[in-house]
Amino acid sequence: MGKKCWKIIGKRGKDGVAWIYLLSSNREEGVLIECVDALDPRYSARDKWVIILSSQKGCPVKCQFCDAAFYFKGNLNQEELLEQLDVVMAPHLKGDDCLNSKKVKLHFARMGEPAMNPAVLGVLADIPFIYPGVNFIPTIATIAPAGNEKWFQELIDLKNQLYSGGRFQLQFSLNSTDENYRDRIMPVRKWTAREISNYGSKYYMDGDRKITLNYALALETPFDARRLIETFDPSVFLIKITPVNPTEGATRGNFTTALKFDGSYPESLGREINKLEEAGFEVIISIGSLEEVAVGSNCGQLAFTSYLRMEKIS
Repeated sequence: MGKKCWKIIGKRGKDGVAWIYLLSSNREEGVLIECVDALDPRYSARDKWVIILSSQKGCPVKCQFCDAAFYFKGNLNQEELLEQLDVVMAPHLKGDDCLNSKKVKLHFARMGEPAMNPAVLGVLADIPFIYPGVNFIPTIATIAPAGNEKWFQELIDLKNQLYSGGRFQLQFSLNSTDENYRDRIMPVRKWTAREISNYGSKYYMDGDRKITLNYALALETPFDARRLIETFDPSVFLIKITPVNPTEGATRGNFTTALKFDGSYPESLGREINKLEEAGFEVIISIGSLEEVAVGSNCGQLAFTSYLRMEKIS
């Protein structure tokens, strides 16, 4: 057996909330990634367990509010992806409520853009056979980068073959209804809202989970319900509003979250939410727990600060 891909060099968190593992590559100098073992405070471990994996070595997208884009050193291969899963699974393999959870949400959303990495599809194809007794519900969170149409078509095929009946969740992170603003805060070529809508009509089948359109809204972010109503089908898509997490990137970019962690938000946002609900959309107000924020469970935070320390030492 060859040398393991990763060495655990850090672990931060709290029992019952989340443990963030900081992994250092054994094969490539200076590569740090994160994976996460988390619980949703709304549910018991027996009902829901969350595993979050990185898909790339850093991220090429460079979203202005994210800490995962402090560098980019390429895609993770299938072995590197699966070994992250092994790291998170290892403390639970003797059998516990997590391992026997009714819903194990396997989230490709830590560091990297999963739609830019073909190996993610290979992992999705393999995990039902590697851990056959675990009820994985994979989740892909993507900004819909342009030029990856083949990847997205293969995702439809995999979902239909292995994860039908609502056992797969797809999220598009749009973060604004204004295309120019999206281009500013997520500065890569990506599908427009209309192109995402067209894809959704091909992806969605009866029995599937609705596709999530995620908006992490800052106070200055353009958010117009009318554009969503004109573009998306509420029988295929739902809307999720989230806070802008308190990352270094958000601080540097002066992003002040519209949705506060106490659940409050401006009246102007409330009016847009009402319009969406009146048009038939399901709107989810999704707020992470303050305990999650306290342990620094936002994407890239632990790797970013650790990388900066390494750079200073060198």
